[in-house]
Amino acid sequence: MITKLEQKLKNKSAVIGIFGLGYVGLPLMIRFAEVGYKVIGFEIDRKKIEDLSSGFSYIDHIPSDQIKLSLNQGFEATSDYSRASEADILILCLPTPLNKYKQPDLSFVTN
Repeated sequence: MITKLEQKLKNKSAVIGIFGLGYVGLPLMIRFAEVGYKVIGFEIDRKKIEDLSSGFSYIDHIPSDQIKLSLNQGFEATSDYSRASEADILILCLPTPLNKYKQPDLSFVTN
């Protein structure tokens, strides 16, 4: 029996939510948009939201044209975390830098 989520994934009607639009989250967003999913990107940095909403890439190896194409494919960047309920799937792409003991700092995740 196929679940409702599996069906939405199969027919590309699922909405993907990505928390964190940095060097991992932004390319992931682009790929999901390229293959036909609507993506909502959640970011705390308002400058990044403004840049993305204007079609500008702040990551050197990602051309602004890719951001513009993603916007045309339904991508939205927001700091309104209440919109997480609109997503069928949520992906966390948050910084977890390692300390001197090679232990990840999970404060971004827990906060």
